[in-house]
Amino acid sequence: MSLRMMGFKIGMTHIWKDMQMIPVTVLHIPDGVIVDRKTQEKHGYNSIKVGIIPIKEEKLTKPVAGQFKKIGKFFKHIYEIKDVDIPETESVNIALFSEGENVLVTGTSRGHGFSGVMKRYNFSGQPNSHGAMSHRRTGSIGCRLTPGRVLKGKKMPGRMGGKTTTELGKEIVQVIPEKNLVLIKGGVPGAKQSMVFIRKSERGK
Repeated sequence: MSLRMMGFKIGMTHIWKDMQMIPVTVLHIPDGVIVDRKTQEKHGYNSIKVGIIPIKEEKLTKPVAGQFKKIGKFFKHIYEIKDVDIPETESVNIALFSEGENVLVTGTSRGHGFSGVMKRYNFSGQPNSHGAMSHRRTGSIGCRLTPGRVLKGKKMPGRMGGKTTTELGKEIVQVIPEKNLVLIKGGVPGAKQSMVFIRKSERGK
């Protein structure tokens, strides 16, 4: 797995670059402190544990707080980066990413609740003329004779969104280290203030 960092989606805006307006999503990527290291010899794989956003010990449960006893600092969030070559430092920050680089962004897509097939799957709908009574309904989902049942995977109304989604080939337009901000070209999954992961892309665009 390549280098990844946890952050939060602030929202969307635009910037001007080379006389062009570029829509961007602003991500806040807090500096991370390395809490622990795992090695191939002892744990079976190489990784580092990273903590972000300092917090008081009494606000954590004892099992979670126990992970920070070694360093004496406590953090609100903790995540792991596997199989990545990080130098013997105590922290990671957005300086590891650079402008023009392609990354993968993972987040939880916005939830839309229970939705019909026109909104969920972009169905065209049925006749909207006078006398029609099935304007936005699904329509036929099978035949009583053959196959005599509803096939698995049939596109039907249901809960829409709220799923972990990864978008590939997102370009970093600008990095602002002093504010811990990364500007990604276009949109990324998730609502404002939602948690996202930004990861170096191994495949490029």
